[in-house]
Amino acid sequence: MTTRCRAGRRGKSRRGGRGRRLLLIGGAILALIVAAYVYLQSPFLWSVHLEPGRIPDPGEETHRLLVIAPHPDDDILSAGGTMALAIEDGASVLVVFLTDGDANQGGKRLITMSPFHSARGYRALGSRRQKEAVLALGRLGVGPESAFFLNYPDRGLIHLVVENALCDAPYSSRFTKRDAKYSPIAFNPGLSYCGENLLADLEEIVCRFRPTTVYVPHPVDTHPDHAAGYYFSVLAIQNVLARDPDAAPETVRCYLTHAPQRPWPWPKGIGLGYAFELLPVYIEEDPWESIALPEAVARAKRAAIRSHISQWWTSREMLAAFVRQNEIYMVVTVGGLDGVPRWPVVYGDGPLMSGR
Repeated sequence: MTTRCRAGRRGKSRRGGRGRRLLLIGGAILALIVAAYVYLQSPFLWSVHLEPGRIPDPGEETHRLLVIAPHPDDDILSAGGTMALAIEDGASVLVVFLTDGDANQGGKRLITMSPFHSARGYRALGSRRQKEAVLALGRLGVGPESAFFLNYPDRGLIHLVVENALCDAPYSSRFTKRDAKYSPIAFNPGLSYCGENLLADLEEIVCRFRPTTVYVPHPVDTHPDHAAGYYFSVLAIQNVLARDPDAAPETVRCYLTHAPQRPWPWPKGIGLGYAFELLPVYIEEDPWESIALPEAVARAKRAAIRSHISQWWTSREMLAAFVRQNEIYMVVTVGGLDGVPRWPVVYGDGPLMSGR
């Protein structure tokens, strides 16, 4: 009896070892499939030529759209269809990326195939996402010269409002290990990470481009980078309005990416059969606007979103949910910006908010 028990244990041990080997083999095959998916897409990115953005001379009769995105892909999720329609109508479009999305841990692990934290890996991710952003905009007819990368710290914009608003105390990213713009194609390269510099960059772009409409994150967006993006965008527009009213936009449209009430959007996955509902629950005194998207434009938006390869593999259901029959915005007149809720008190007050 004892012998049979020992044999049984050896049999179970062999079966357990075989199971572990199969599990490891399965994991290796899955990793190879993911790697193939990522790197088979790379030739499209190799063809992307990155260069500093160029601000066109504003025409007297041209509609000019300025889209301010905290990260690459926020522009497509929020206003991809609107930009495509504007290009079809002959408008000028400029997209400003506040960060390069270089602190996205899932994306970093995917493109480097390494689970370890590495400043070099995060900086490589930032360069990769710049190319993905240019490729995605090209799907909508927006040229690479219309993409502006400010190269401020991903997951660090909130600090530029509070602790690191002034340039005598720049912020240092715990991901890239940089305290200044490191990208060679960054707008005004080499500037330190502080709120004053970010605000000055946005004011310069607004003054030179003279947009008629600006798309900014919604003030109640729960992502700190988005909330900071709203704050800096509105403050820059207000400063331009005070100095040169002719350069200020006519309207500001706020887009919502991360809603206080979850889940958003719902349902997950491709939503071509659904439409976004207007959301008066957020800032009831300001109207919401719905822009209908033809099916061809919605499909072009889907192709643009899928061009963000590093994000699509890790978050595709959430990203695909933004492909709908329409896009919605809270519309604020520039003259009414003083009435827009101020910076959320949960983040505290900083030097840039004095007197507001």
